[in-house]
Amino acid sequence: MKFFQFASIALAMGLTTATFGEAPEANENEETTAGIDLSSIEWVTNMDDPPIGDPNAKKGGTYVDSLPGFPKTFRLYGPNSNEMFANWSRAYSTNIGLVWRHPTTDNHIPILATHWSIQDDNRTVLYKLDERATWSDGEPITADDYVFAREFMSSPHIVDPFYNRYIEDYIEDVVAIDDYTLKVVGARESWRPLDDFSIPPVPRHATDLQPGWPDATNYTPPVVQGPYTISSWRVGERVVFTRNPDWWGYDHHYFQGMFNPDRFEITVLTNPDMQLEYFKLGRLSTHTVASAREWATQMEFEQLDKGWVNKKMVFLEAPEGMSGIVLNQDVSVLSNKDFRKALQYLFNFEELNSRLMFDAYYRKASVFEGTPFANPELEPYPYSPRDAGRHLRAAGFSQRGSDGILRNAEGQPARFTLIYGSPTFTPHMEVVQSWYRRAGVDMRLQLVESVTFFERMREKTFEAGPISMTAGFFPAPHQYFASEFAGTPQTNNFWNFANEEVDKLIDVYRFSMDEQERLDAMHRIDEILHEEAIHINFWSAPYIRMLHWRYVKFPEFYFPRRARSTMEYQVFWIDEEEKKRVEEAMAAGRSLGRDTQVELDPYGVKKRLDAAAGEE
Repeated sequence: MKFFQFASIALAMGLTTATFGEAPEANENEETTAGIDLSSIEWVTNMDDPPIGDPNAKKGGTYVDSLPGFPKTFRLYGPNSNEMFANWSRAYSTNIGLVWRHPTTDNHIPILATHWSIQDDNRTVLYKLDERATWSDGEPITADDYVFAREFMSSPHIVDPFYNRYIEDYIEDVVAIDDYTLKVVGARESWRPLDDFSIPPVPRHATDLQPGWPDATNYTPPVVQGPYTISSWRVGERVVFTRNPDWWGYDHHYFQGMFNPDRFEITVLTNPDMQLEYFKLGRLSTHTVASAREWATQMEFEQLDKGWVNKKMVFLEAPEGMSGIVLNQDVSVLSNKDFRKALQYLFNFEELNSRLMFDAYYRKASVFEGTPFANPELEPYPYSPRDAGRHLRAAGFSQRGSDGILRNAEGQPARFTLIYGSPTFTPHMEVVQSWYRRAGVDMRLQLVESVTFFERMREKTFEAGPISMTAGFFPAPHQYFASEFAGTPQTNNFWNFANEEVDKLIDVYRFSMDEQERLDAMHRIDEILHEEAIHINFWSAPYIRMLHWRYVKFPEFYFPRRARSTMEYQVFWIDEEEKKRVEEAMAAGRSLGRDTQVELDPYGVKKRLDAAAGEE
């Protein structure tokens, strides 16, 4: 699950003043406009970093991928707009914002803005918009579309409390100085104004904002600023995106080598266990291997052996999103901290890693793993049935019934239900279930359709369930742990967690201009979350494991350093000549030679991990 963030992954600001390369020049002699003397503004840009993809990439072809369920909406905002399908839509729309962080260098780079200028108050940012930029219907993207974005995101008509709150907390004003000069004023000073105050545009001319807007636009393909639009769909079966040949961004320096296929066909594949078989049949262009068992035991087949398919494990350096079992504190048995701690002590990661995951992973200790904001003092709860028993007794569960399940003095069983959305997860959860059962805790498992699973998580109509969230370098504790979102459907506080101290610390992190204060606040938040035991942390691995057909090409480095999936940044392309060669070889049963280079470490990540582990 991916939650949209207004700025891409970030580490550090690497800005340069003046104008470089291909960015249109800022006019240094403009007259005073809307009360601002633009001639005195020191504009900043950065055209020095390399293109994100490979400039030699070829355009054309069709890329085929899958989703586990048909999307509930095509909308980019409002109810159900944060489900898995949104990753596709946002990649071509809201993720193409004013400014990005370069996913390899981490420097700010111009996207829809050619230049920017942060004012001395650290809350006012001026942007010069790229006058080449147009919407997918051909209309120009102007400063007024950002003015409208603020109106739109703050409107109750969109039925989206996160965006409503974002505007209230972060954006005081958005002003169109002229058609292509924009002023964004933050609600208060920020230590990262380009990241906090860089909102995506919303097309005023194509948006009829009124009561009932979500229902009226559920399956209306949105007008977007990116290169692809939804061109066709068949309910329950597929959605097709088509590349706009006249898209304004193809000449953009940083988009070289990106957005290459002509079409994306997203087919509904409700059984994830069939993905590998569909891939072998050529019905999927790539296959991400999430399962360590599949990687270890199912990677010998004809297509791979004869070189028609390539197998890659690419080590990358991306921040870790939260992954683990959410314990809903609105559920009576899970509202007890001692009971939650017992579940932590009964989670035997080492056994799970060894039995089912071929020792391919390491245990997370922090919900902010992979960033400086993770508390370095935290250690995962160890497996300890003795400690678990102590906490179960403290929670009041001390008598075993005839069924072997513990009960409290009122006769309430130590029982809860865990929902999950993929059958590939069943073996893992059955092992966890067995640990809990031996200790007298009845964790019932309920497999539901993936779209239903995510809907229930967002609606808070569950007791426990696993999540896996992607993340930027700057964690987002407000959306996940702020009290104001506890008990509120369609928000990301899955735990229904509310803590006054955490609320205050979140505001320190969000708004303090003191770097050490922010770091200390986040470390304390991490400590509190650990102590409250609301989240059973899972595991992580710093790589993407994948299969791809030989004709699906990648840059030499395969992915930008901060990429978190095969689709992020979309630097691959379809080589039609190679595809023909592969098809001829398959028809003749002829080998093209197996690609034996499986592991790739373009950024030295594996080398550093091995060194830290004391390996040569």
